Amino acid sequence: MTPRGVGLAAGGGALLLVGVGFASAPLVLIGATVLAAAAVAAAWIVAQVLTTRARVHAVTREVSPATLSAGAPAQVTVRVAVRGALARAMRLREQAAAELTGGAGTRAAISRRSGTVELRYRLEPSRRGRWLLGPALARAADPFGLAWSDRAVGTAVEVAVWPTVVDLAASAGELMGSADRAHAGARTPAADDASLRDYRDGDDLRRVHWASSARRGTLLVRSEEQQGRTAATILLGLPPAPSGLEWAITAAASVALSVVEAGHPVRLIAGTQETSVHDTHGRAAESARAALLDSTVDLVPTESTAESDRLIAAGAGRLDPGHRDVVVAVIEPSGTVALRALAPLGETGRAWAIVRAPEPARARADRTVQSLTASGWRAVASIEPERLEDAWARLLAEEVV
Repeated sequence: MTPRGVGLAAGGGALLLVGVGFASAPLVLIGATVLAAAAVAAAWIVAQVLTTRARVHAVTREVSPATLSAGAPAQVTVRVAVRGALARAMRLREQAAAELTGGAGTRAAISRRSGTVELRYRLEPSRRGRWLLGPALARAADPFGLAWSDRAVGTAVEVAVWPTVVDLAASAGELMGSADRAHAGARTPAADDASLRDYRDGDDLRRVHWASSARRGTLLVRSEEQQGRTAATILLGLPPAPSGLEWAITAAASVALSVVEAGHPVRLIAGTQETSVHDTHGRAAESARAALLDSTVDLVPTESTAESDRLIAAGAGRLDPGHRDVVVAVIEPSGTVALRALAPLGETGRAWAIVRAPEPARARADRTVQSLTASGWRAVASIEPERLEDAWARLLAEEVV
């Protein structure tokens, strides 16, 4: 009931009691009339709810893009199909989790056509995860403004929100390129170290062999065998603090996607979860990107630093001793268990690490960096609130070609 409805009902009840007490017919009549108005309002709402239930026969919802990204706006369209003239009078609004709207309510533009009510509104996802969208609510209210009721129309759906990512493609391509050249034993690739084929829609323009294309008069691209390309393994530590976890996920996802962009196979290891993508050329790169981002949606903080260290050690143990992968670790200051497991990975000279920490943990981060460096890693400490781009640039500056 609205404040007006509560006041009228209370006033009507009081007048009715006073009228009965004083045997005053006029007061009894007035009190009964006010209470009757409240009863009529309730009956009116019940009738509207029943009408809505009977005449709404379909609710569809479209979210564009289908998977959302934190910090990137999205558009939602809700269509409610109704029978009869209800579309002209139906009052609708849509519910959404605060993580999808940036903490604000949904403000929809409503359009009405014969048999359909359509709502369009904007989402501003702010956090990675899975969040509820909907259901739509149909508002029923009496003409006296005494009461109202919202009835769910349709069902809620769960939508996934990918983490925020940073574009590191150019620098990651340089990193993987240097690893490829080191693996081949030459600083620059020769013109005959790759077979050539005609350019196809979706191919990376950076793979165009311009000299041969000029001679042939048509675009030709390099088509190296996938198994001949250096792979990257991203080790993601799962810290206990939610804020640290989000930064780490953004960093690991950004590095993984940049390696995909450079056309290399990628393996992302986060706790007990492992995601591998092998075909990263042309249109396959989009599915590889989606698979990597999907794997981060349900990651949660660990319960303690000790558990985080244990999971890092387990992830490092998944790499064979003779591996040829480029390894990039995104971790927080670590203990003996994790550092002992990470140490052998530095022996190949292909291991890089970003050690993220808040200001009070700077000393522990520096000790972790020193331990990794002594084992052959290239490592830097990133102290909040340093940007990922800056930390990544400093890390690549540690590379020895």
